Amino acid sequence: MFKDRGLEVGGLSFGGGRLRFNLETVDGRPSLVIRGDNRAVVVFDLGRINITPAAGDPATPSDGDIWYDDTAGLFQFRQEGTTESLSGDDAPVDATYVVSSANATLTAELVLGTDVIMVGTLAARPAAGTAGRLYTTTDEANGATLYRDNAAAWVQIAKAVSAPEGHTIRENGTDQTSRTGLNFIDTDAGAGLITDDAVGGETEVNLSLYRLEAADHSHQSTGLQAGQLDHGLAITAASLLDDDHTQYLLVSGTRAMTGDLDMGENDIFNVRNYYPDPGGRLCLTSALPVHVSDAANQTTIYYALYRHDLIPIFDGTSWDVFRFTELSMVMAASANWAANSNYDLYVINDAGTLRLATGTVWTSDTARSADTIERLNGRWVNSTTHTMRYGAASTVSVTAQRGTYVGTMRTTGATGTTTMEFGGAASGGDPVLWYVWNNYNRVKMHGLIEDSGTTYTYTTATYREKRGSSTNRATFIRGLDEDEMTALAAAGARNDTGGIGMAVGVGLDTASAPVDLSAFAYSAAGHWTMLVACSAGAPGLGLHIYRHCEWSDAVGTTTWAGATGIGPNHGMAVTGYF
Repeated sequence: MFKDRGLEVGGLSFGGGRLRFNLETVDGRPSLVIRGDNRAVVVFDLGRINITPAAGDPATPSDGDIWYDDTAGLFQFRQEGTTESLSGDDAPVDATYVVSSANATLTAELVLGTDVIMVGTLAARPAAGTAGRLYTTTDEANGATLYRDNAAAWVQIAKAVSAPEGHTIRENGTDQTSRTGLNFIDTDAGAGLITDDAVGGETEVNLSLYRLEAADHSHQSTGLQAGQLDHGLAITAASLLDDDHTQYLLVSGTRAMTGDLDMGENDIFNVRNYYPDPGGRLCLTSALPVHVSDAANQTTIYYALYRHDLIPIFDGTSWDVFRFTELSMVMAASANWAANSNYDLYVINDAGTLRLATGTVWTSDTARSADTIERLNGRWVNSTTHTMRYGAASTVSVTAQRGTYVGTMRTTGATGTTTMEFGGAASGGDPVLWYVWNNYNRVKMHGLIEDSGTTYTYTTATYREKRGSSTNRATFIRGLDEDEMTALAAAGARNDTGGIGMAVGVGLDTASAPVDLSAFAYSAAGHWTMLVACSAGAPGLGLHIYRHCEWSDAVGTTTWAGATGIGPNHGMAVTGYF
């Protein structure tokens, strides 16, 4: 078949409509017969036409050409610049009736080709993906089911059933089809709103209004379903003002609790006016909040998790409690942290990001600058607005009281560098250097300076550091002068003249005037004497030094023990909270 566009053949006009091309025998001769809807007929005596079959279509056909494509098995002809078929079940691309989706370009009609409407078993249905296809199954229960492909899935649009399907009534998951009625009774309204026909044979279902609570807030209903209810009138602000649920806490907090609050091991967040002490510690090794060995000459300082992961920061009105992970401040030996200088450290909230930062450098080893600290609700904060530094090239202005003070550090003789060292054994002593001090969660630390050099002589009635060495000492920083420290110095000595006095002591920031309990003794000629001195107390704010000191009458020769002297090596032990 073929749709005529106004074909005229042999003086006959087909005037539009459908044409049929058939191979028939007319008067005993093979002929091509063209019939139109208006009964016009043209007969071509094929006995006089010899078309040689060829594979495919000519490369450049002209209007009026007719050929036989033996690859497609179709007679083709060229009309108005378009190649069309004279035989088979193919049809022109603009036909209003087609039999194959492959040659249909329709906008208003359904395509009715074999590739569009399909029939088969449910298992044989192809995968979805071509919108508009229809598929009818032949093996589903109660007959066929019609599906439509929406390009993503097959969607059921119709189903043939052998008998109407009813609805199952369930109550709390149990089939209630056999019940004689489901009644919701309103003591005021009376009968149900819907009642089935009395002679229809259906189960009667009464749907009625139901009053949920008596007006007196007794929570007691009446009628067939009488019982005490869980809630009263509509849950609105007005209906809750009667406050008849006294077992619940009020959001206003005006009702006091009568027992303990069990959080079931859960956390509490966003709580105002409840703030624990900061839970971290300053340290020089990541994830190691308490030093047990040297961390010498470090350029990064950490605020590591210790007691917990919470820290309070004042926002100008109240305290916010933040959960933190380990914070770090990378100094990278930058000159922005001057050598041999003290800096306070704070945790700040920088527009939602927690940072560890330093404030203004101290004016001296033992005095802060004007940008100092103060107590707020018992917690130490920055007392003035000033610029804080949290990286070698990173600063931020922090409003007064917005930084939580967590400790103090001191730089070494190198810029942007600090240290924590616990001493050791060496000729002239291996010093203790505690340059990081924590304001919270301080722990007791122990340091030991041992002078492992050989014996030596010093017979002078003037105190000096042991062996005249500047490393027989403990140097430390303190952000607040709150905790006691102790230093214990021990040494062995002898004089070759009897009755000569010898002494050791602990000098605080001096070698010439020992403090507290200095040890003084006379020795018999040539006999070793053990001398032990102690210092205890709060040494003061900022940088301080404990020095191991020695003294002797300037008579004869006094020999001081070393590695080759009597007993163990001699030195100084130090304890303190950092």
